[in-house]
Amino acid sequence: MALLVDLFGYLSIVLHGITIVAQSMSLGGVLFLLFLARPFAPLLREGAEVARRTARIAGWSAVALAVCEALKVGMQSAVLMETLDLPVDSVLGAGFALAGLLKMAAAVVLAALLLARRRVPALPLLALSAVALLAATMTTHAAARLQDNALLLAVSALHILGAAIWIGGIPFFLMALNQANDGPAFRRVGARFSRMSMVGVACILVSATML
Repeated sequence: MALLVDLFGYLSIVLHGITIVAQSMSLGGVLFLLFLARPFAPLLREGAEVARRTARIAGWSAVALAVCEALKVGMQSAVLMETLDLPVDSVLGAGFALAGLLKMAAAVVLAALLLARRRVPALPLLALSAVALLAATMTTHAAARLQDNALLLAVSALHILGAAIWIGGIPFFLMALNQANDGPAFRRVGARFSRMSMVGVACILVSATML
């Protein structure tokens, strides 16, 4: 039993880190696609390729997020069932399991849309990203607080969103710069991502100050 708990503790930390990366890149990729790659596709010679690669990377990040969430829910459920002798229906009805399953479902559908060979409208992508963001917020420490719960949940969501816009968007920004082959393209991509980054940093600063 002690070995099971120790192993779970180690693996959960590693898996949590991978989940945060996949989550930030999938959400950040959607925002980069909708607010930079697609609007600039007609303006840049390499714009269509940037949009295609952005969707593909964000899609595979969503696949990774779904896999990580499935592993997290499975590991946590197995430990609870083993240590507390709980039935599977009771464990899967807990808040962490419901939030994890919701995030996993949103990530699966998001991956399917992003990896599809056709252009998907912005509204479904934003809606699924919002669902994933909400589910991620419900697994933070704020969800367990008994006081100021709603405020702390909103602040936590803002923090996750800021990280997705800024940190999650950096790989896509570097990819876009690598595709750009002239000065005007560099300036357009850099200026737009700079404005997006300012929004992301502002979200992080506001949420950090309130926390």
